[in-house]
Amino acid sequence: MRSDMIGKRVLLIENDTKCAKQIHAILYKNGIEPHIASTVRNAITWMMINTFDVVALDEGLEGAACLIGLLTDLRQAKNTLLLLFPIEQLEARVSFLNCGFDMCLSMADPRECAAAICALLRRPSVHEYPTEATPPGRIIYKDLTLDPLRQKVWMKGIAVTLTTMEFRLLYFLASNPAIIFSKERIYERVWQENSLYGSKSVSDMICSIRRKLKLSPKDTTYIKTVKGAGYCFAP
Repeated sequence: MRSDMIGKRVLLIENDTKCAKQIHAILYKNGIEPHIASTVRNAITWMMINTFDVVALDEGLEGAACLIGLLTDLRQAKNTLLLLFPIEQLEARVSFLNCGFDMCLSMADPRECAAAICALLRRPSVHEYPTEATPPGRIIYKDLTLDPLRQKVWMKGIAVTLTTMEFRLLYFLASNPAIIFSKERIYERVWQENSLYGSKSVSDMICSIRRKLKLSPKDTTYIKTVKGAGYCFAP
């Protein structure tokens, strides 16, 4: 057990029970205080009531895309170090590192994940928190505000009621501004299912979101339709 690890807190967002237990056991042996969240909702609850030195996220977890923006905001607000896995593609790892993650692993090997978490905890800046923090994950763009902790949406200061899936879709696009996603890719990331029959579901949901936000189909201020390519959130 390393004395410099004792008492440090880690949130592991992982729904693979076997993998999570193995990582938990290794961290615990090093005197670290690990906590496991198996769903996005559980993870958000943990982050609302606790401060963590490291948050490790399994990118394959259902709804993980909704946490990306929240975690990078948490990185800036509380200096929480971030680990993402498994990211097989080099370009994807580079992209996540550039957007604020401290480390990305190509595989989900429990020993490597635990070692990576310990390596992050050895960094001297882990406990240097700013005195002020902004609400983690909140996105404010022009008249639109998205709050992932409460899954609330406001347009021009007026609350807008979206379904869970509508919020996930809108937050996913808003968390990745100016990036064009095909309907198939959106379906895979938001629904976490094969996109074979998902294109129409995405189109229908985009129409529903625009209607609830009182946006016309031609309005490109927020959600832009890119003909032949898909959709993007247009800053």
